[in-house]
Amino acid sequence: MKSSPQLPAIVQQLEQFYAELGMTQVGRLSEIYSEDIEFIDPLHHLHGLEDLSHYFEHLLQNTDKCQFSFSSRLIADGEFSLTWQMQFAHPKLGNGRLIALDGISHLKFAEKIYYHRDYYDVSAMLHDHIPVIGWLSKKLKNGLAQ
Repeated sequence: MKSSPQLPAIVQQLEQFYAELGMTQVGRLSEIYSEDIEFIDPLHHLHGLEDLSHYFEHLLQNTDKCQFSFSSRLIADGEFSLTWQMQFAHPKLGNGRLIALDGISHLKFAEKIYYHRDYYDVSAMLHDHIPVIGWLSKKLKNGLAQ
């Protein structure tokens, strides 16, 4: 049986950061991300560590719980991709119950990560959990799937 190769330290640091995500983690962003980080997700396009810090502060102030688990990794020279599941609870979504969202991230790094792009279904994250809009979103998805 082959042993799996050791994960680069930056991958381990990132996974630990997101597995323990909370307000206390925001101060650790500079350990993982470069000063000129470009962070992109379906709702945001941020430039710089200061903007990323503000983003996380706002996100975590309004979220009751947010943690990630990782299931697969593709690692190449200077970049990697991770599939993940985020579990979060927000008082304005789904009556505050825990919501699971699957996604994938593509990251580039030298000593630290300078590019981070997340891909996920915004509808599954937001729209499906808002009264009336959620019903309509699910109806549209079911109608298109037939």
